[in-house]
Amino acid sequence: MKRHTLGFLALFSLVAMLAPRPARADVAADLAFTAFSNVDINALARGQVLQARGGLIDFQRGITAQSLYIIDAPPATVQQKLTSWNPASHPELKVWMHLPLPPHPAVTDFAELQNLPNNSSVAYLETSTEKLDPSNPSLQVNKNEAQLISALRSSGSSGRALLVNAWSQILSGRCINFLSGNLSQESYAVSGGDIQPMVEIKSLLRSDVKVYQHYHPLLAETPLYNSTKAKPVNLYYESFDVEGGAALGTGAVYQSQAQNHRAAPVDLNNPTVEAPVDPVAPTQGPILSADIEYFVNYGIYSSIELEQISPVEVNGKIETLVWRNDMVSTSNVAYLHGTERLASGMIMLQDVKQAIDAFRSEFK
Repeated sequence: MKRHTLGFLALFSLVAMLAPRPARADVAADLAFTAFSNVDINALARGQVLQARGGLIDFQRGITAQSLYIIDAPPATVQQKLTSWNPASHPELKVWMHLPLPPHPAVTDFAELQNLPNNSSVAYLETSTEKLDPSNPSLQVNKNEAQLISALRSSGSSGRALLVNAWSQILSGRCINFLSGNLSQESYAVSGGDIQPMVEIKSLLRSDVKVYQHYHPLLAETPLYNSTKAKPVNLYYESFDVEGGAALGTGAVYQSQAQNHRAAPVDLNNPTVEAPVDPVAPTQGPILSADIEYFVNYGIYSSIELEQISPVEVNGKIETLVWRNDMVSTSNVAYLHGTERLASGMIMLQDVKQAIDAFRSEFK
C-alpha cells in the first residue's frame, strides 16, 4: 500500500496460508512495540486515526511516522486488499501507475510504462532521462545504468521510447538482483559518494529498536539479509509524483504471522542470529506485513511500509485493527534540524492520513 504524495518534501523543495484468528483480548500487548498506549478502541471504530511522528531519529536521512486505525472488515479481507489494491485509482495520491509483477520479472513485464499519463510530472522524467549526464546523473542510477541510458540515446532513442526502453531494463535488473539476494551490491551514484539502498533500509529499520525486533523474524528471511527463504506475496512497480516530477520505483511485499512477543531481543550487532523463542509462550498473533520499496529513481532513496493486522471485537463484530509505520530515506531531510525536521514529520503524517483515507474508502 503506497502513499507517495510525499508532501513533506516541500519543506526543502500467503493470504491463503494465513487464516484469520479469533479476536485477541489484549490490544495493549499487541501494540506494546508501537508508539501507542491506552488506545480507545471505540473511538477508532468511529473512524479516528491515531498518528505519531517519528521525531528526531539518529539516521539523518530518515523520517518516520506511525498510524493506528480500524477497518470495518475482517482481517483476511484487509490482508488481501493490502497486497492487491491499486493506489493509482485514487487521483489525490498522485500515483500514476502501480502494477503487479510476476515472480520472475523480465524486461517485457514493464511494457506498461508506455501508458504512463501525458502530464507535466511524467514529462519531467522523460526530459531528465533524455538529458541524463553519465558523469553526473540527475536520476538515481548506478554507473552502468547511466551508461545504458547514454548508449540508448546515442542510438537514436528519445522521448517515451527511450523512457520505456531504458527503465524497463533498469527496473528488471534491480528486481532480479533483489530477489537473488544481491541488494547489498546495488547503489546510486550521487554527488558525495554512492548511496546503497540496503544501508538506507536497514538504517531506517534500526531507528526504532522495538519495531525492529518485532519484525526481525519476518525480515530475516528476505533479501534484506541475503536470504530468499520468504517469498513475496506481491511484487510491483510504480510511478508516482515527487514535487512535480515522476519517479519510478519497484518493491516487494512480505507477510507472516507475528511470532511470540516474549522472544529474546535481537542482537543489533549480529541481527542474522535467530532469537531464542520461549516454548511455553503463545504462538498465535497478528499478521505482519512489510512493503519494501528497494529502488526509486528520483526524490527518495527507499521507503518501507510496515503494517500489523489484528482482529478486534467491536460491538460483537470482528473488525481489523491496523498499525502502520511509514519510513522514508531522502537526501533532503538530512539538511533539516530541530523544528524544521519535526515540521516535516507533521506534513508526512498528513500525507499518510490521506493514503489511509483512500485505502479505507475501498471497504465502504
